[in-house]
Amino acid sequence: MTQLFEAIKQIAEDNPDGFTVRIPTLEYLTDGYIAAYLETQDCFGDAGLMKVLEHAAAHDNIVGGWRNNENKQYYFDSSKVFDNRDEAIKFGRENKQIAIFDMYAFREIRL
Repeated sequence: MTQLFEAIKQIAEDNPDGFTVRIPTLEYLTDGYIAAYLETQDCFGDAGLMKVLEHAAAHDNIVGGWRNNENKQYYFDSSKVFDNRDEAIKFGRENKQIAIFDMYAFREIRL
């Protein structure tokens, strides 16, 4: 887990605007609708990343990150990928998210 942890930290540093990867391969996702799990909301820093990695490994193996420009924190999420926009929106709302991410258009969809 240490190598994966360090690899994700480097990916975050290399992608200040955000990223979404599949673990453990670190393959970047390029399509789908990404919605985060409630259980990893507000995860930042080393402790937050470790929590996200553990959750992702037990669920869908998807880890994302993004910089909150308001407080300058880099947040990490354990997420789920959907092919269907409506299903992603439903999951996002159920998990109390303020947005999901559309990888097809590379834009946020506010909920």
